[in-house]
Amino acid sequence: MLVHFTVEAGCIPITVQAREPMFDEYLRILSTFDANAEQVARNAIRLYLNTHNQFTAAHIACTGEGDLWHREFEPLFFALEAVSADPQAAHEEAGKFLGLLVWNEALRHPERWHFTKYPKQDADYAVAHYFAMDAHICANVKLQQAEAARRRGDEQRAVDLEDAARALQARWRPR
Repeated sequence: MLVHFTVEAGCIPITVQAREPMFDEYLRILSTFDANAEQVARNAIRLYLNTHNQFTAAHIACTGEGDLWHREFEPLFFALEAVSADPQAAHEEAGKFLGLLVWNEALRHPERWHFTKYPKQDADYAVAHYFAMDAHICANVKLQQAEAARRRGDEQRAVDLEDAARALQARWRPR
């Protein structure tokens, strides 16, 4: 579940797919290229969401070696390259497609994911950075509260808050 978190309003549910017409067109192109590719990519995204408490689409898809993607995401590029005359444009579109697919999976995921957006360098779109509300945001707040309690000399409250933070973070430990 996607939420937009503000101090004033709390968690505001997000219920719509970003750039839905574009996303639908990308899915149509991909299904024509490889009927199984969407499910393979979605499974990889879900696995990542289940084991991490913060991410971007690039964290999920990139191998860490330059612009190389993990194999399960390569069909997104190859499908768009097949209908494009410009490989560079296809690469940029594949990045957008990946971002929309990650958004869709975060939207459907049972955890609450807050996101922030920032402009992608040398591009006309934004990158979303997602944070698990409980395991990242709430856990970090509890850890900060524990530090404050410890500074005030309240060791038991600090320990209790640290235990609560660890409990929130425990769900995302690699299995």
